[in-house]
Amino acid sequence: MRGRLLNIPAIGRAAGCVLVAAAIIAAAVQFHRHGAPQPLPTSWVASRPDPLAAAMAHCQTLGMAAENDAACQAAWAENRRRFFNDLPTHEAR
Repeated sequence: MRGRLLNIPAIGRAAGCVLVAAAIIAAAVQFHRHGAPQPLPTSWVASRPDPLAAAMAHCQTLGMAAENDAACQAAWAENRRRFFNDLPTHEAR
């Protein structure tokens, strides 16, 4: 007798390959059907200008002269305050 009539491991490997191929095809069809995601609208960002961002941009254009500018020092202080107030706090154990 050359081999068994039902080679169970070979059938299992073949079934596994078929399932993986079916999953890849299903994912490709799903992505093709929906296409690329649409970009989020940015109109709400432009509708509320941030004065701090404008001040920081102005200070950036000043370069090294911004170190002695009182408005830039105030903008940097406000930027630090916003940054550190937004950080999550860790309670001592």
